[in-house]
Amino acid sequence: MAEVQEQEEQLIKFTDEQIAIAKKYDLTENVMPFLDRHLIYLLVDNLELIYSSEEVESLEYQLVKDTNMIRFIKEKYSNLYPGKEFPAELLEKENFVNEELVKLNSTTKKTLEILSSQEVQQNLKQDKTYNREYLSSKHDIDDSKILELYNFGKFQYNRGDYVMASDLLNNFRLLSTNQDLNLSATWGKLSSEIISMSWNDALEELNKLREIIDNRHFKGTPLDQLNKRTWLIHFSLFVFFNSDNGLESLVDLFFSSSYLSTIQASCPWILRYLVVAVLNSKPQQRQKRLKDLVKAVQIESYEYSDPFTNLINALYVDFDFEKIGSIFKEVKVLAETDFFIGNLPSTELIKNIETLIFEVVSKVYKALPVEELKTFLNIESDDEIVSIASESKDTITVENGAVNIKKAETGSVYQQLYEKTKAFNFKTNQLLGNAFGNTSTGSSSTRQHQQSQPQSQEA
Repeated sequence: MAEVQEQEEQLIKFTDEQIAIAKKYDLTENVMPFLDRHLIYLLVDNLELIYSSEEVESLEYQLVKDTNMIRFIKEKYSNLYPGKEFPAELLEKENFVNEELVKLNSTTKKTLEILSSQEVQQNLKQDKTYNREYLSSKHDIDDSKILELYNFGKFQYNRGDYVMASDLLNNFRLLSTNQDLNLSATWGKLSSEIISMSWNDALEELNKLREIIDNRHFKGTPLDQLNKRTWLIHFSLFVFFNSDNGLESLVDLFFSSSYLSTIQASCPWILRYLVVAVLNSKPQQRQKRLKDLVKAVQIESYEYSDPFTNLINALYVDFDFEKIGSIFKEVKVLAETDFFIGNLPSTELIKNIETLIFEVVSKVYKALPVEELKTFLNIESDDEIVSIASESKDTITVENGAVNIKKAETGSVYQQLYEKTKAFNFKTNQLLGNAFGNTSTGSSSTRQHQQSQPQSQEA
């Protein structure tokens, strides 16, 4: 009862407007083609934040009904159709799964006992050919018995026993020389570690897959390699958003030329997570990556956009500060409802974005109304402005309803010239916007009165 009440409280914490925003920018349908149904289930379960429990339950049933997780299927069916008898085909499937489990357990039992024995452990080497010859001659373990480990691991994964599946697939890989099945086993082991939340092991499997896919002698067509990189990118989100220093690894991987090209060609929505990873990094690292991030977002702006990419474009491409407040409002919703971003401390991410917005604004203006800055930052309290301003290297004062910004000394003459040029370009954009009646890029009369000579912003 307490759990149901907690779920209901969680569901009603979002307004209708926020739920509409979350639904509009939900990426579940985008990522589903690049995940298996066991991983998709994790994303669908998260949708209860913005959809009714009945809708989510129905989606979950559609996902699990073709697996071997019989008990889970029955539970979902009973929730959807209370009092209704289970379909005959489900009961037949239950019998088949139970019989297959007994059969596979029996056929692999002796092999697993031999492999775990101290004698065999001491005799096995790195050389798979030697191991196969040794096991075949000494213990009668041939290729067919090794293949049984793979089949049992795949069966256990489909049955929802991810720990057992991981062990079986790992044992198979240690002995098998079949590269295609080894690759399949590695994908299965990665999925098992993700669902089991064994993040260190998952990262290890992710790196193994990357070594295979990025190998110069990769066996497959360029299109096949592109597809596998696309799958790897999507699987990696689970790992990077849950591992220590995971977002740093995400940034390094996604900015590498082959993976950035893959994102641009196959999955531009992944830019959302690249933006988040950069914004959530330390200031020094963020500054190093911003230029590349702005370029990547700008290139794909005709193919894909969401509040996170729109924020980057508004700050660094369009200089459209009028839109920042409404965009930031949407960003805050996704910070709580997006499956992957929701794993991060939202307060830290939001604080980083507030600081970034303030940094950009302070490079363009020497003074602006407090109310206008509050609109940019989507905040209500004057105290919050003081708190955000305290992170700035500039001298910030709030007097007579205006925020005054005194820039810190700039290091070099070149840098000063660069900043003034950027500020001049921004001012030119404003004047052109006003001349052609573009209110989104123009400034209000209040701001024109408060604003002194613009300074600059730096991508």
